[in-house]
Amino acid sequence: PSWEVPKVFRERLGARAGRQRAMAADGHLLLILHGLPHPDAPDQNEARLFWRKPDGGWRAQGSGATAIAPLRAHVEELATAIDALEGRAAKAQRARDWFAIMHAAAPLARVARAQSAALQEARELAKADRDLITVRDAAQDNERSVELIAGHARAGLDYAIAAAAEDNARQTEHVVASQHRLNRIAATFLPIGAVGSLLGVNLRHGLEGWQAPYPFWIVAAVALLLGLAVRASLPERKPDDDRQRERDPRREARSDS
Repeated sequence: PSWEVPKVFRERLGARAGRQRAMAADGHLLLILHGLPHPDAPDQNEARLFWRKPDGGWRAQGSGATAIAPLRAHVEELATAIDALEGRAAKAQRARDWFAIMHAAAPLARVARAQSAALQEARELAKADRDLITVRDAAQDNERSVELIAGHARAGLDYAIAAAAEDNARQTEHVVASQHRLNRIAATFLPIGAVGSLLGVNLRHGLEGWQAPYPFWIVAAVALLLGLAVRASLPERKPDDDRQRERDPRREARSDS
């Protein structure tokens, strides 16, 4: 209420902030920007007002500064949030991590895109203000950065889904191969086991009373060794070294970008 702005500015404002935009009249420039989206309510916008006087002085809502510093700090606040999100992206591995980054990047991208457009509009309305160019460029950098992070998050999520599907296919192939080999072993010894059980075959081998109970333990040990040999003959699951090798270059490419 204490700002001596043109009446047309007040007539064009409603009860809510509306979209981010710039207004100009009689040499005055009014910027309506949004603060950082709240994590729990990303659709609620907090208005930030910046007024440029005809003499080049600036006023900011909640600040007594008369220069462009509050507007620059407002843009840098968004840059800090984007840097924090990029740090999360550098540590993301699982699909839920990438989805959380995409969920957080969407409102930031919306704010950064509209903020960049509003500052570009303000730059065209106040062409003599050189400091406004620097702030506009910083806003455009924020827009590009958050779009890159969102793109990397989408690629990371797609990669995590594809890698999980590949791991499931590899595990299924391993299980099928193991079952096939066990079935062949079972089929080999099934007839003799069935015939022996059906006829009750119990041949005398001369070990019934020899040094009991050592023959029992010897036969048990031989059977255990045979079981270990059968287990060793089964196909082993290969380590996911190739997946790790694929993941590292992807992270290096994201860091380079």
